[in-house]
Amino acid sequence: MLTPEERRQVIEELADYLSLSGNVREFVRVALGPSQREVLVDLPTSYTLIRDQAEFVVDHCMQSRWTLRPSLMELVLTFLVDSGKPDLVALRNRVQSGTDPNPNAYQTLWVLADQPFVDRRDLRTKLAQFVEMSDRPILRVLGVSGSGKSYTAELLGYVMARARSDMHLAPAQLSQGNGPSYEAAELAETLAVAFTPDESIPERRNSSYPGALSRWIVRNTLRKPGTWIYVLDGFGQPDVLAETRELVQLLAQYVCAPEFSKRLRLLLLDYDKPLTGNWRARTLDDTLPNLPSIQPQDLVDCLAEFNQRVLAAGTPQKAIKPADLPALAAALIQRSSAKPQDQLRTIYEELLAIAQA
Repeated sequence: MLTPEERRQVIEELADYLSLSGNVREFVRVALGPSQREVLVDLPTSYTLIRDQAEFVVDHCMQSRWTLRPSLMELVLTFLVDSGKPDLVALRNRVQSGTDPNPNAYQTLWVLADQPFVDRRDLRTKLAQFVEMSDRPILRVLGVSGSGKSYTAELLGYVMARARSDMHLAPAQLSQGNGPSYEAAELAETLAVAFTPDESIPERRNSSYPGALSRWIVRNTLRKPGTWIYVLDGFGQPDVLAETRELVQLLAQYVCAPEFSKRLRLLLLDYDKPLTGNWRARTLDDTLPNLPSIQPQDLVDCLAEFNQRVLAAGTPQKAIKPADLPALAAALIQRSSAKPQDQLRTIYEELLAIAQA
């Protein structure tokens, strides 16, 4: 709907307007008219800073996209234009036409830092549903070691940078073998690094400590603007402490609640344990094959997109001749097939070498 740069522009223009009027709720009532209710209900009372209020309103409109006619973003932009901000006219007109300037970031074959991201067709579809909709706010990515589960976060980071700058990650990784020593409080503190809590971590009481930690995590996350994705990697190990596992389960329950799923998501990497409650209906699963399924055409497409990138960057000398792409792709597949279990890593390393040459 908006590029990241346009989003920042609209936030600043709205914040400038609110700095004069000083009443974000009155702005929502006047600008959005009959569509005001959901925005007002969701607007946190803890957002006392004008920029946080402006960011919330803009992000709420972006998440709604064109589900309403006129769209919420069109209504906001029209109000700001009529209030003396003519620089937003062209942007308002494009939103009114229903044109999205962002390329489909979910389909990219290269992500941040020139990292290749090949194949994974099912994941791309499910990740888009996971991010853009709130009906299934949990995504589990399953597979054996080395199958590419952790690359999911790379694609997610790219999507956030290119199309969803209103989204934020709160990641935590549990290394193999560290389950017996990784306590629930450590998980809470690790996630909190991303959202900078407004209150100290709870002390242990007689009641459920994981329960207190989960409430603390969710409460402090929702005090920050934007949509947040908790990314938990490796917490499905069999020897994870009971309290740590309980905290994961409680976070899943909170994320599934309709009042929270508008702004919270949970990405579970390598977590094949059942969750509690009616979790199946609210969860997407992406199960990777034991061995990579990369085909020569996948690599031809990836290398063709690489050519587009280097041409756009003004470095045509790095482009590969189109006629050479099928042979190069076949050679990459053949060289990587000697050790099928290492095929994914081998192909990615060779593609990365091409990109950095």
